[in-house]
Amino acid sequence: MTDAPTLQALARALERSQRRVGELEALVRQLAADVTTLARSHPSAGASDPAAGEGGRPVGGWLGVSDPDVATGGLQDLMSWVEAVYLWYPDAELPSCWLWHPAVVEELWWLHGAYASAFDESAGSWSRIGDWHERFRPGVVRRLHAAVGGCELALHTPDSTLLVPPVAPLPDAASGIAHSWTNGRRLPEPTPYELLAAARHEREQHRKNHR
Repeated sequence: MTDAPTLQALARALERSQRRVGELEALVRQLAADVTTLARSHPSAGASDPAAGEGGRPVGGWLGVSDPDVATGGLQDLMSWVEAVYLWYPDAELPSCWLWHPAVVEELWWLHGAYASAFDESAGSWSRIGDWHERFRPGVVRRLHAAVGGCELALHTPDSTLLVPPVAPLPDAASGIAHSWTNGRRLPEPTPYELLAAARHEREQHRKNHR
């Protein structure tokens, strides 16, 4: 028959064991919460990043995308968002040729990313949502109206200047500029050829802006 001191010792040992089990359970719950938080802030490769938009569209821009699959998925995701969110605002209008304007796609691409980031359940905030409503969306609307207001798909004909890729003015001057700038922060005097090229460029810009 077990004596009283032995029973008391067993009871104390059992109490300690139960207390340690409780502490371990609490630690496991905390570790699980930490893992979830880390997974949200550092998604693994191939996982969907809420800040990058629905469908896992990577952070970046339309103008720099080079993978056809990424471009296709990004545009499909963007079109769904444009219909679900952007076009519900009364001042948000898009011409029929919006997909033919890389700058328009770029503007909406990042606006979509900013929207996803602001409204994300773990990283978003009311302040970021307010910024999206007050600054980001109205800014994009203004720029799109100024850039493509009045345009339509019929204007994107083979002889249209809209289909000509943009070229940075005077690319041949880059080497001389680079050497002069890195050698005493000086800029070279324009050559006669560069002045003629600049004049042609400015005439083209004038015709483009007043067509």
